[in-house]
Amino acid sequence: MTPSKQARRAIPIAGAGIVLGSYDLAAISVAFAPIRSQWHLSTSVVTTLGTATLVGMLIGSLAAGFLADRLGRRGIIVGDVALFIGSALVAALSPDFGVLAGARLATGLAVGIDFAVVFPFVADWASVHPRGRSMAWILFGANFGTLAAYGVGGLILVHTGPLGWRLLLASPVILALPLLIFRRTLIEAPGWGSLVPLSLAQLVRRASFALRNERLGAQALATLLYQITDQGIGLVLPLLLVAVLKTSASSGALDAALVKAITIPASLVAVLLVDWMSRRKLQVIGFLGRAIPLCLIGFALIDGLHLAGVVLGTLLGVSYFFGAAGPDKTTVISPSEFSAPEIRASSQGLSQAAGRLGGIVGITGYALLVSVGGPGAGLLLFGGACLLGAVVSLVALPRLSPTSYRP
Repeated sequence: MTPSKQARRAIPIAGAGIVLGSYDLAAISVAFAPIRSQWHLSTSVVTTLGTATLVGMLIGSLAAGFLADRLGRRGIIVGDVALFIGSALVAALSPDFGVLAGARLATGLAVGIDFAVVFPFVADWASVHPRGRSMAWILFGANFGTLAAYGVGGLILVHTGPLGWRLLLASPVILALPLLIFRRTLIEAPGWGSLVPLSLAQLVRRASFALRNERLGAQALATLLYQITDQGIGLVLPLLLVAVLKTSASSGALDAALVKAITIPASLVAVLLVDWMSRRKLQVIGFLGRAIPLCLIGFALIDGLHLAGVVLGTLLGVSYFFGAAGPDKTTVISPSEFSAPEIRASSQGLSQAAGRLGGIVGITGYALLVSVGGPGAGLLLFGGACLLGAVVSLVALPRLSPTSYRP
């Protein structure tokens, strides 16, 4: 099989794990409301499930990035699917909240590993293709994972009642089993095989230098700021809609699916522009386009204004569109795309870990602010993070363009 044919096969198989991870993250957000009701928990307590998932992702991203540069990518992205399957089943069968939280930590570990290693793996294989567009296509598919989880979750809760969250948390296993089989057939990219791997100590020193003196530090900060809003609002969106619109958990999930649907055309815009427009311009426009509607909703709710469902949905849809068309793609693909090949996975892992830290700040900050000032205060946190992200992207990042690819 020629390298080009091998790449066309390896990229979608590797990228399917990102779709699976996106499905899982959306599924747990749908499960928040019924879990809260069944075990009589507060919003701040039940959202710690999201925090546990993000902590696992942070640890997984950090560890897997360095290990993938040292040991290779293929074995790691096979093992993380096996870990995902086991932890998802434990979560679905958990007898109490403590076991569920531990299982979600392990699930997050698996998802974090995948986000850290898949994109370097794709960048290795995509040397004969436009790297940015290849990775943007994967992220385009990830939107379907989130959308499917909202839709499937809403339907499961409608037809199975409060205990349907167990079936929902087990449902990703149906997708993970064939993925495990297909990933076992993958091989390392020729680009990886031609490198002389650095020791772990050398990787740490080289990645630290990139954080301080190259674009990696600024992009990691931008990733952190974006994920405050993206992971934050993504994990609480069904719960937010239930609180603001006074609907049921199943209706909140289905309403979230309608809002999230806008990311499909937005991601197509990103695919078309990512190898044509500078990364910085896409990122700045996306941050601003997300910040403005979130701030508008936040101030309206704080002022006690009634927002009709169509108005709330439209503003949320605009924010999702600009996020999906800009920083949702650029903050993920840039570390693998522009870092030196010998630290490609380490750079991706560091950037993804910064993003998961942002997600922890987002969901924890939202829960705290909601308890003080209601959902509007939480949304202002998300909008403010995006405004700061636009400033960082404009001031601290170079003009990341398709012509500056690293080999």
